[in-house]
Amino acid sequence: SGINAEWPLRSGGNIRFPSDLMAGNAVEASTEEPTATVIPTATAANHVEHVIQLRFEKRSDNVRRICDVPESQAATVTKPQELFDVPSIGLLWCPTFKAGSSNWLDLFCKANFNHHIYEDCDISTMRKNNPTTRYLSAEPDEFHYNKVMKEELGLPFMTVRNPLARFLSAYRDKWELGVWYPFYRKRQGEEIVKKYRSVSHQVTDVEKEALLMAARKVIQDHQQMNLLPEDVHNNPYLNPPGPTFREFVKWAVNGGMDPHIMPYYQSCAPCSIDYNILRLEKLNEESGYLFSVIERSYLNLDFRMSLNVHGKTDECLHRYYQTIPRHDLQALYNQFFKEDCELYSYPCKETMNEILSLGRITKEIVKC
Repeated sequence: SGINAEWPLRSGGNIRFPSDLMAGNAVEASTEEPTATVIPTATAANHVEHVIQLRFEKRSDNVRRICDVPESQAATVTKPQELFDVPSIGLLWCPTFKAGSSNWLDLFCKANFNHHIYEDCDISTMRKNNPTTRYLSAEPDEFHYNKVMKEELGLPFMTVRNPLARFLSAYRDKWELGVWYPFYRKRQGEEIVKKYRSVSHQVTDVEKEALLMAARKVIQDHQQMNLLPEDVHNNPYLNPPGPTFREFVKWAVNGGMDPHIMPYYQSCAPCSIDYNILRLEKLNEESGYLFSVIERSYLNLDFRMSLNVHGKTDECLHRYYQTIPRHDLQALYNQFFKEDCELYSYPCKETMNEILSLGRITKEIVKC
């Protein structure tokens, strides 16, 4: 098996239905997910639970299959970046940012902290060891295997989303619009624009620095795109003020990394822990089932996809990726998508071929 015995599993890890429901029903690996059918109301609830359990079993089986492949990159990752054990709820959570993490964080904060703390509760709050949440980090000085091995942890789970949509959503939220927020502008936005923005060869390095400083001041003074002065087009670092998607991809394939775009297999080490895998695309239904299994049916994730002011990510996906040169698109697939798409059965190759067949969009600023 590709599941690494180094990590403890609670009750075998994955949720199990009574054996009579699963007897003789091996599910073959494919990208198609079991779906519920219209049946009499009296048995509808049991039927839906059975369908969701089939999904969970199928996903877990597929992860094991990929982990068993000798050249699997996922099998080389033996420790998750971080885990949150929440005893009050009975769950062990591996956060996957831009895949419903804000909704799970909100749920855990409400369940574990009083109103005063909840108002300021964020991921850093969860990372502090406290009586209600145990934070487990992969850093050697913080990660205590012996302690973890001796204690029963919550039911391990993670949430996944189409890797192409997740990567684009992270860019649009944190870097395209995030230019107005100092954290991402200072952390990576300026670095990307400075390194990859096309500027006339006639502009000297001294002049480039002056233009960058001017752009920084304009952004700080105006804080919103619609308030920028009319002469922004005279400054290449303000047109647009944040990195374009093509610039962002070039940064990523040349070693750029952030938790919001880190592949799932690098974040959660799925070959070492037998997670229950929920899909963002079906999160309300599947989280409800998860809560019923751990006997917390009163919980409600109430997941709603946040809307970007420039349109839904799924509707804009092809247009953004069409701006990427073929060689960068291939590098992006190999470095960020390939392993996750295979582990979690997303049809990324098909989507990539669709994008290539549509042809290249040379204009870097996307409007959809």
